[in-house]
Amino acid sequence: MKKLLLALIMAAGIVLPVLAQEATKPIWDNGDNVSNLTYRNVQVYKVYEQLDSYIVLYEKQSTEIGQVVIPKKWATGNVDRKLVFHEKVKKIGSYMSVFYKDGEFYKVILNVPQNRGDAVWGIAPNGTQVDTNVETLAIEF
Repeated sequence: MKKLLLALIMAAGIVLPVLAQEATKPIWDNGDNVSNLTYRNVQVYKVYEQLDSYIVLYEKQSTEIGQVVIPKKWATGNVDRKLVFHEKVKKIGSYMSVFYKDGEFYKVILNVPQNRGDAVWGIAPNGTQVDTNVETLAIEF
């Protein structure tokens, strides 16, 4: 009987402090440090280079392949570049990260090999016409 009473007292000593703690909001849910940036990643199958743009073939969530045109002028400038290239990690395939700020298109990062001789890179067929006078990226996931 003494052992049972001692076990109950020890259990109460462990459980009561846990129950006495106030439930607090997690630090990430306070509203003051929540980012207004969101992003989506998609796998890239092919990047066709043209004189003034890149045509990117990417994987949609369905079984389709999407196509998006990214003007080369987005990669110029130091501060407000909309297009950034990163060297892809060797064990991961090529992918594209599309960033949104407050729900509006902000930036696109192409994670592809720097070597233009890689199979991901190609040259757009002669006579391909695309509109490069765009200020936003219209992409379907």
